[in-house]
Amino acid sequence: MKRAILLSVCLLGMAMTYAQNSFYVSLGIGAGINTARTYDLYQDGDKVHPVGLGKSFGPAIRAGVFLNDFIAVELGVVYRMGINTKVNVATSTSSGWDKFKGNMLQLVPAVVIQPDFDLGSVSPYARVGVLIGVLPSITCNFDVTRAGTERVGTLRYTGGVAVGGSAALGCDIDITDMLSLYVELSYDAMAYAPTKGKLVKYTENGADKLGDLSTQDKETKFVKDISGFVADPNSPDQQLKNSYPFNNFALNFGVKISL
Repeated sequence: MKRAILLSVCLLGMAMTYAQNSFYVSLGIGAGINTARTYDLYQDGDKVHPVGLGKSFGPAIRAGVFLNDFIAVELGVVYRMGINTKVNVATSTSSGWDKFKGNMLQLVPAVVIQPDFDLGSVSPYARVGVLIGVLPSITCNFDVTRAGTERVGTLRYTGGVAVGGSAALGCDIDITDMLSLYVELSYDAMAYAPTKGKLVKYTENGADKLGDLSTQDKETKFVKDISGFVADPNSPDQQLKNSYPFNNFALNFGVKISL
């Protein structure tokens, strides 16, 4: 991951050094909806539950430089703030729900193509880039009642990095020579495989029971191979690593300053 980040910064620095035209900075926000679901994040004895993790808001800042009249390279920084997806987990012997969401900071090195179509103040563009998810996480809040006991808690999945791709079609609307508005439709394709999970809150009928649980009950390591694993109440549990899709389709808008 460090190499990818360093490469992104170096590419932008080289582009700025050899740029022929303008440098720009943009600030905006977007909202995305799920376009993929996973059936493995939660299971019970009766069925599996599809959960999409792409639903989110995403404030973004991007800086780019044109290499010639219509091609630019840019580096974007987006903070994806997940929106809860509620799943009914009721069975014949229990009732309740789970709420899932995913958060991460994304670095987005990209290439932008913006031909001059002579459309007045409107300038369409296309962007293709790589997504690098830094500090990704999945949070699950649950509230389940079984045999007269209500169990409420929060699970958090963290560790690792998320990698994917991004594409967008949009247009700049010039306000002045330096200031413009932009609006775009984007699609992100990304998968995230957490390396660890932890139960951070847990109550039974309103009483805090987190301290009564063993390390094995509270913590999980996600690994590629569990052969040879021996369970130990004083050590984290081990489960097979799995990737969860953060794919989404989003509408983004904001302002752009050209220098």
